[in-house]
Amino acid sequence: MIKTILVPTSGSRTDEGVFATALVVARALVAHLEFYHLRLTAYEAALRTPHVQFCPGPVLVDALEDLRQQAETLSANAVRHFSEFCSANKIAARTAPTIADEVSANWSEETGEPERRLLFHARHSDLVVLGRQRNIDRMPGNLIETLLLGCGRPILIASDSPPRSVTGTIVVGWKETSEAAHALAAALPLLARAHRVVLISIPEDGAASTEALDHLKLQLAWHGIAAETRLCGDKSKPVAPQLLQAVAELRAGMVVVGGFGRAPLRELVFGGVTQALIKHSDLPVFIAH
Repeated sequence: MIKTILVPTSGSRTDEGVFATALVVARALVAHLEFYHLRLTAYEAALRTPHVQFCPGPVLVDALEDLRQQAETLSANAVRHFSEFCSANKIAARTAPTIADEVSANWSEETGEPERRLLFHARHSDLVVLGRQRNIDRMPGNLIETLLLGCGRPILIASDSPPRSVTGTIVVGWKETSEAAHALAAALPLLARAHRVVLISIPEDGAASTEALDHLKLQLAWHGIAAETRLCGDKSKPVAPQLLQAVAELRAGMVVVGGFGRAPLRELVFGGVTQALIKHSDLPVFIAH
């Protein structure tokens, strides 16, 4: 069950797609949105900004003040985005559960130790909705991987453009791996509300057989999910573009995949197919590890 959704805010334009994606999920599941902003100290921002730490004394003082003001601006933007978004979408402000059957939201902000604090809140939530990495807020480039490995919760990578729904057609990219199984199990609340669920496996190492897909289809039927199965593609061609093509042809609203692969870290967590979906597919990508 997904009832609490963590929505990290950046204070930048990426908030629009993240907020909208989180809302369509929250509406489908009648969930609570926890909007959360991490504010870096000037010294933390300096360590994450190239060459600042090498500035001479007076220049360093000016640089730190500039970074402080930037953090203040992002913070002000983030809370404004939250207030305007909740007002425009008539989202009730709540800090505790009530008997009301409606989407609700709350706002919080913390300063310092960003990775530790974000992992803490992610572990305590049912789902985390993130934007594609832009580094505007100076968070590390491997933030998604760090969260996926460290929080034990599924992550939904938001689309850049606000989606109308994520429960129209949902595509599950299936491999016979524990990571794919974890992603499928975590996505069950959304799959149960989808108009169409399609299980797709592309021929490669670890790909499912027709028999395996049919067995998985039967298991989903016990959850009231009438899934379709497709074993498609060409083993001699790269998997990622074939999956992207299948997703586009089905006009999917969301893709569910496991986070897996080979070393180094980015391949270890994501694998080439998941990376391609995050980078090149303009639709939400639901991942679990």
